[in-house]
Amino acid sequence: MHRCKCGDKAWPFTHELLKKHNLISIGWRDFSNPEQQALLTKDWDSFEKVFNDAGWGQPRNRYNLWRFLNKMKKGDVVVVPLSGSFNVYRIADDVVYNNQDKFVQDLWIDWNGDKATLDSKGYPAYPDGQQIDMGFYRKVEPLTVGIPRGDYASQALYSRMKIQQTNTNIDDLKNDVEDAIKRFAENRPINLRATFTTEAAKMLLEQMRTLIKDLKFEELIKWYMEQIGADASIPPKNSTSHEEGDADVIATFNKLNGFTILIQAKKHTDNTNEWAVEQITTYKKTLEKKQQLPSSQLWVISTCDDFSEKAKNDAEASNVRLIAGLEFAQMLVENGVYSLPL
Repeated sequence: MHRCKCGDKAWPFTHELLKKHNLISIGWRDFSNPEQQALLTKDWDSFEKVFNDAGWGQPRNRYNLWRFLNKMKKGDVVVVPLSGSFNVYRIADDVVYNNQDKFVQDLWIDWNGDKATLDSKGYPAYPDGQQIDMGFYRKVEPLTVGIPRGDYASQALYSRMKIQQTNTNIDDLKNDVEDAIKRFAENRPINLRATFTTEAAKMLLEQMRTLIKDLKFEELIKWYMEQIGADASIPPKNSTSHEEGDADVIATFNKLNGFTILIQAKKHTDNTNEWAVEQITTYKKTLEKKQQLPSSQLWVISTCDDFSEKAKNDAEASNVRLIAGLEFAQMLVENGVYSLPL
């Protein structure tokens, strides 16, 4: 399983590379030159040496790059989770492209039609100098795209796709993936779980909209994060100014080295606009100025039907996860609602 989010400002490009050109991608632009790639793909000791020589030490996420460069082989099947669905591809060959390859540079066009080029440091960048964290690329062949998670993924596969790390080995779910492909082709969803989860979530969402107020909604989110293993808190409402952004819930996973999710909560019905994305991204920048943050993610959870197109575009550009009302209700149902505190 592999996610193509990469790093800073990359999603508008990696989305297009996947959708239009069948290329999966990963970040690590600092190492994306032929000399370093030769060492990264030689053996594990050489791979480690590249990180140590560059002053990176031994970060845990280096294993994501190792798998992308060395463990994915021609013919391997790769599941790519997307929002509410997933695609399945086959690795087309054993070639790994880097940022020096003209083939890839010609495809650096984001969903707005803006093109990136190599800057003086050898990094992909917009014309105004904004660098883009893309580093390596691999060709894939689509097997099946657009499979709805809730209807065709087994419980094991569905749960595994919640993992937010860049990639992981899911050989143990080979049969689950093949079954999802077959069911999707035959239009045979996993009816019982899908129907129960969806219908129960619809009822729960209606109750969330009518029975609980804003603060109670934040408490509900806090409870959910605690149920999945986080130490969660609701910051005081006057702790930051308008210019500093806002987070309604902060969830820290101490067992994951302090990994933190900063959450903006919205009690809306129709659409939630881009203001929620701006609030949470600004809040993270404010925190980064005041203290060193561990690895973190940004979420917006709303009781809305959907998010505006501007909100979706801004969220993808800033790596913000948008969770609309029905999806959050499904998350609650799947976690179990019998211990709900509200």
